[in-house]
Amino acid sequence: MNQTHRAAVWVFLVLLGTYAFFWHSRDWNSASRLMLTYSLVDRGTIKLDGLERNTGDIARFRGHSYTDKLPGYSLLAVPVYALAKVALRLPDQPMHQAAMTHWRADYWVTLGTSGLLTAGAGALLVTLASGLGCGPRRSALIGLTYGLATPATVYATLAYGHQVSAFALLASFALIGQGHEGVRASTFRAALAGLLAAFAAVVELQVGPVSAILGLWLLVLACAGRWRWGAVGAFAIGALVPTLILLGYNQLAFGSPWDMGYFHERLELFNQVHSQQNPLGLRRPDWSIARPLLWGGHRGLLFYAPILILAVPGWVALLTMRRWGTAVVSFLMCLAVFLVNLSYPHWTGGWSTGPRLLVPLLPFAMLPVAALLAVGGRPLTAFAITLAVIGGVLMLLFQGVGGRIAHDLADPLLGIVWPLWRGDPVPFWWTGGRFDRTVISWIWPETSQSWLQFVPLAIFQAVAIGIIIWRTNTFYTDESE
Repeated sequence: MNQTHRAAVWVFLVLLGTYAFFWHSRDWNSASRLMLTYSLVDRGTIKLDGLERNTGDIARFRGHSYTDKLPGYSLLAVPVYALAKVALRLPDQPMHQAAMTHWRADYWVTLGTSGLLTAGAGALLVTLASGLGCGPRRSALIGLTYGLATPATVYATLAYGHQVSAFALLASFALIGQGHEGVRASTFRAALAGLLAAFAAVVELQVGPVSAILGLWLLVLACAGRWRWGAVGAFAIGALVPTLILLGYNQLAFGSPWDMGYFHERLELFNQVHSQQNPLGLRRPDWSIARPLLWGGHRGLLFYAPILILAVPGWVALLTMRRWGTAVVSFLMCLAVFLVNLSYPHWTGGWSTGPRLLVPLLPFAMLPVAALLAVGGRPLTAFAITLAVIGGVLMLLFQGVGGRIAHDLADPLLGIVWPLWRGDPVPFWWTGGRFDRTVISWIWPETSQSWLQFVPLAIFQAVAIGIIIWRTNTFYTDESE
């Protein structure tokens, strides 16, 4: 095992260990997905009848209840829940009961889906950064920063679809490009890339344009002679599998392959936005929200992920390195996600940390950062580490209080997050306690209101990062300082 692979393994373990530390309470968004998983395993049905009190995100059709979400995340979680249920002897999800804040199965399912795949994305970024010219330490810095110092760390601990779709898209990207242009790949890899790209859209329909970009990239590479033409057909066949699963689910639930849960949404808030004519609920881009989506304490991408300040010069670096495919495709993928968010009426993402709907672009914005570090010197690396530390501290502050902050707070950090850490009275509108559950407060409940419960996590991260630095002795690719 070379140093880059060793770094990728350590990054994976650090990230997964960090995500395992947190056990967040249920909310409507996560419960809607979890209830479909539990219903499939416990009762063998896609109907959520009897589970409606767990979430307000419900679709009603012909007298039955269904999740209003696409089924991708829930289907992926089925084997995870089934395995955990057998191994840990978990009981069935209770029927006809009021919603619970915490349920043991929620923890294991979330860790085995969002947590596992976010850690996998961090490890994959290590290998991609190495392919762009980063040494083992810089590659590890890219993976750790993504997983600990951007909003990815929050959504890795929630049963949302963002991190599952982000991993699927990044893995598809890696299969097509292998981190550098000019590599021929097998028919199997092309089919797997297509399956992953389409599955991302079955988890979250709004990333469909990104999935299409991946298909177009493969087509361009085939025209350039870098892939065999048969790979394009293999990609399409792979993409057909999750697409048929989605259409089959829609047929079973709503009587038509073209129908979806959002078309039968119980909440008028979403029912008025999504329709069969406009499944994504998009309108013309509202350019007035571009600035608050990029900067500011409310939903600013660069505020919540300061490392991405280096992305724009990073794209320039990719072009100077003649990495045309990586530069153009990663930029277009980020742009597509951003434009969808600009065009969505509920652009703030509701109760969340940072710009929730931009989370799928995070791994692709880290690629130009890796390219910039590959051509930069020690001062640039030191600056990147500083940005990573700032982002990591900020994410821990948000993560500690549950990660879901009211969208109507203009400054979530100063309005609620820091006051909770400081010990101010918990406001009447706040959901849950001062801090959400952690492994420490699970074992010793008396620590639930104290920030001291996060000290073991900080020690674990510091020791693990120290080991990475020790076991990877260079920032560079030539194994010398």
